[in-house]
Amino acid sequence: MPRRTGYRPGSPCWVDCITPDLTGTGRFYTELFGWEYTTEGPGFQLARLGGEIIAGLGATPPGLPPVARWTVYLAAKDIDATSARIRELGGRIVMGPVPAGADGRLCLAVDPDGAPVGIWEGHHDEGVVLGDEEGAVCDFELRTPWPERAERFYGELFGCSVSGEGSRLSLDLDGTRLAWLTRAGSGEQPYWLPHFGAGTDALARSRALGATAPATPGDPGSGPGAVLLRDPWGAEFALTAVATP
Repeated sequence: MPRRTGYRPGSPCWVDCITPDLTGTGRFYTELFGWEYTTEGPGFQLARLGGEIIAGLGATPPGLPPVARWTVYLAAKDIDATSARIRELGGRIVMGPVPAGADGRLCLAVDPDGAPVGIWEGHHDEGVVLGDEEGAVCDFELRTPWPERAERFYGELFGCSVSGEGSRLSLDLDGTRLAWLTRAGSGEQPYWLPHFGAGTDALARSRALGATAPATPGDPGSGPGAVLLRDPWGAEFALTAVATP
């Protein structure tokens, strides 16, 4: 079981899904990945695989559209300073920073091009502890029509750079890839996408459970071995093939 024990500032470290149907969404991911849940607070659950924390599932707050969304969080050592810097660089803070139980603090932001992103300041080094196997987070992706602008924003915020060429780029920090940076179609709203590890039967199972493929003709996709999907409540995620033991 691969374990992650720490995250540098700017590294994707946590994912959660806010959904209008907490029970149905939980059942979908249980049947797809085998997740189990523990209640963390009113309307919020921690998803677990083999006892290890994988992600969060929360009920959509009243007044918001009844559409589900996965949010990717980036690690920060000082969330107040990071929030201020996001505003200086043209982004918006839409919630927080606020306490998140005993584990840390979070805020929800939108980068200058409109991609929602979370910021997480943990009281411990860990975020998502288990990774890189079936049913666990194994990769991350920022899809945007303007990767050059994303490089500038995340570069000034965390020191990231971009490498590669074509539609599939790499968002790096000191030579280590943090996430894929995909040049999306001109009409696509920028967003962060979590990838979950999948075995050979996961794609067929996801479709049997009601997942659909949102990609449009000419879309660059989500990379070799990855399939972009939308769950029955509208939350987009990717399945990425991982080697089985």
